[in-house]
Order: sequence, then structure tokens, then C-alpha cells
Amino acid sequence: MGEGAPEQGSLTPGAAQPPVRVVRVGPGQARAAGEAAARGFQENEIWQWILPNDRTRARVEKRQYRSLVKHVFIPRGSAWMSLRPGDPGTPSGAALWFPPGTMTLTWKEAIAEAIPFMPEGLPRLAMVGRLEAEMKKHHPKQPHWYLSVLSIEPESQGLGHGSALMRPGLERADAAGSGAYLETQREANVGFYERFGFELVEKIMVDGELPIWLMWREPQGE
Repeated sequence: MGEGAPEQGSLTPGAAQPPVRVVRVGPGQARAAGEAAARGFQENEIWQWILPNDRTRARVEKRQYRSLVKHVFIPRGSAWMSLRPGDPGTPSGAALWFPPGTMTLTWKEAIAEAIPFMPEGLPRLAMVGRLEAEMKKHHPKQPHWYLSVLSIEPESQGLGHGSALMRPGLERADAAGSGAYLETQREANVGFYERFGFELVEKIMVDGELPIWLMWREPQGE
């Protein structure tokens, strides 16, 4: 469903920021990591387009990301979460990647993705279908790591959590000599991703009203 707002906000001038710790998400952490991702997506433009009602969107997002983390990304070993420096037991955000060749979901995974969307999202399924079809049409054909989700809770944005969460997936892509790909729903995020070597490939419009920016990154050598 696209990625979130990775680095909004700004650091307090002269303030020393504690390092952000990032860990791979384990089965016992799926719920907390999913809820952290959902908190960061509450103002996500794609989600707002699909589910305009704030309360409905919050409920669906929480269920959706808990399920995706548990049933799709943990089995692939490609879910990471950042931890609040002052509260290391609480995730502040999550990065969810598809390694090369793993984007096709099993029927069980597809059900795990769809059920949390019900019943509130049922009237909006046609919109979701058009969104996914448009994104799939532009997806690169060559093997790559795909950043499906990068989401940071609002109170942790602008503190380096997004940058820290980007590293594990990019390190694995570079080690394998693979490219990396993402879509962002916010033009302001383009500059953030350019810092990591991504380049803007194209801007698309879904239903003539939802803009999405597509970005590609070649593998980075030493």
C-alpha cells in the first residue's frame, strides 16, 4: 500500500539525538510492529484516498499491518522495526520489504491480507484493485528488493528513524547486487530517498487524482 512519511519534522538545533536501534521483527513482535506502522500511516495519502473516514481508516490499518507483518513479511525474514530510544520495548516504525522473487502471495497470505480490510473496506475494493493494477503495470521486471512499507509514528519522525530503517534492506540488496524499488505517495519524500541512491523514474496518476512517484536504485558497490 505504499510507504509512509519517513522523515517529516526537524531536529532541535544543537540537540544530541540518541542512536536509533533497528531490529528484525520476530513472531512475538508482529502485533507491536504492525501497530507502529499503522500509526505512521494515519495521514498517508493513499489510505486517505481509499478510506476517507479517520476512525475507519485507523481500525483497518491496525488490523491490516498486524496481519501483513505476521503472515507475509516475517516469513520472508524482511521485516524490521525501529525502537524508541527512551522506550526500547516500543517500536517507533517499521520497514517491510519483498526480497527478489517473493512478491507473489500464497492463497493463505492473500487471505491474511484481505480479511483485515473487511467489512469497512468492502465498498472500496474496486478502488484498491485499480490502484494495485496500476502499480503492478509499472513494476520493474528485473530482480530487486521492493520497499513495500516504510512508516514512522508521527512523534518519531524527523529523528533519524526512517534513515535507520532503510539500511537493512539496502544492505542486503547491495550484497546481492540487486536493485531496489519503491513507490511514494508524497512528492516531499522524493528528496529523502534520493539520499540513499534512488532516482525518480516516473510519476503516475491513479484514477486521474492520486499521484504516486516511482523510484529505482541501482545496487551500490564499495
